[in-house]
Amino acid sequence: MNIPPLLLNERYGDRYFDAVDALSEAKRIHIGNARIVERAGAAVNTLGMDVIDTDAVVAGNRKTFRIGETGFGAGRLLVALLDSLDAGSVRGAVIDYNTVEIYPVSVERMERILNIFESRAARHIRSVVEAYSRMDVTVPGFHTAAISGDYGVVNLNLYVGEAMGMAEALGAPCAAWFLDGHAPKKNPDIWRAELMSAIGAKTEPGGTATAFTVAGHVRRALSAAGFSVEKVEGCGGKKEALLGTFRGAAAACRPLSPYE
Repeated sequence: MNIPPLLLNERYGDRYFDAVDALSEAKRIHIGNARIVERAGAAVNTLGMDVIDTDAVVAGNRKTFRIGETGFGAGRLLVALLDSLDAGSVRGAVIDYNTVEIYPVSVERMERILNIFESRAARHIRSVVEAYSRMDVTVPGFHTAAISGDYGVVNLNLYVGEAMGMAEALGAPCAAWFLDGHAPKKNPDIWRAELMSAIGAKTEPGGTATAFTVAGHVRRALSAAGFSVEKVEGCGGKKEALLGTFRGAAAACRPLSPYE
């Protein structure tokens, strides 16, 4: 495969994404299949009386909608999320976007990569690049920057380091996980069973996990972590993608479905 140098992650010998369908792919596989816009919008007017910790309830009657991501890369999924929230007429949401990157790109390279989508999402690209530029990604650990728009506020919480460290450091479970590391054959560590188990431990009941890959060992690891796993609609040349719905630790004891 001839990968353009701009899109090549030299550490893994793999591209960050396919430039042809990357934004549509993100919207279909991670945002559309998991109904992120609808769920985030519903949280705006939900007090969340079942929530005990005050960190989960914000100004007025809005409840924080938490997303976890494995593999921030150049921020493609975050751009897709902002664009989708705007297109879905979400207003006043509060979203914690918790993500991880062990080898952060420079601000300049991020901007060059994201500008591939400039004709479709220029405003949101500028927001993501500006937020990223406020972080010193040479320092390990969490870095936070707020991104505001008509949709509300998205708190970008970028963990510089290994994905297991990020998952274990989260103080509250996520409603959705975007599993977007490089391909399992290129970066097996980010798909390992121990990490999927840690992700399950940091997922709300009914929460989701989405992935481009449908590799058998990934499906089995998610199932063992407590997710009900199914194959759903892919994008472009990829006919199938993965959707997991968290049922709790007890779900790991049930018989596997034909898709798991």
